[in-house]
Amino acid sequence: MWNDGHITGWGGWGWGMMLFGLLWMALLVVVPLGLIYWLGTRPQSNGPAEDSALAVLQERYARGEIDDEEFDRRRARLTPDDGR
Repeated sequence: MWNDGHITGWGGWGWGMMLFGLLWMALLVVVPLGLIYWLGTRPQSNGPAEDSALAVLQERYARGEIDDEEFDRRRARLTPDDGR
């Protein structure tokens, strides 16, 4: 009576339950790993806006769009006066 395939063995429900369990185990591993990967590969901020403004100013100076005087004047405005 118990050996007709419904109680013992891996009937259709047995394999389905095993695959469903494997799916959940895979999700419990893949989701945290994906989150760690995503957090690790996000582009980092370049810092305050003054740094990017200074970078633009240096690029314009390097391309020759502004002269030495204008570069020094604008750089003095962008950099904080820390007693140098």
